[in-house]
Amino acid sequence: MQERRRAYRALVVEDDQPTLRLVKNVLEREGFSVEGVRDGQAAIRLLETVAYDLLIIDLMLPLVNGDQVVSFLEQHQPESVRRVIMTTASPRMINCDVLQRICRVLEKPFDIDRLILYARECMDDAA
Repeated sequence: MQERRRAYRALVVEDDQPTLRLVKNVLEREGFSVEGVRDGQAAIRLLETVAYDLLIIDLMLPLVNGDQVVSFLEQHQPESVRRVIMTTASPRMINCDVLQRICRVLEKPFDIDRLILYARECMDDAA
């Protein structure tokens, strides 16, 4: 009999619709149950009631940026911060404090295989 494991939940926070759709599809193919939102404010509304196993957060977001979403996590779900992958075209713009606490930074444009590798690493590190 095959062991049935629960589907991990992922939240993708990305304002670029094609990128959001791509990341969502890739993670779903990897067995994640994925929700996606296009701004940091919507992400925080979800995070007020849901704990995710993996979070992929764009740094530059409308309304509330990625650093602010990570700050919210630190205050309300500190165990989740180690499962954050921050995406950005400008990695040098990431606050050094945030950089030390999150799992990974994925520079845009990114390779799908690297996204999968980082997602697996973050899940293994958090386990």
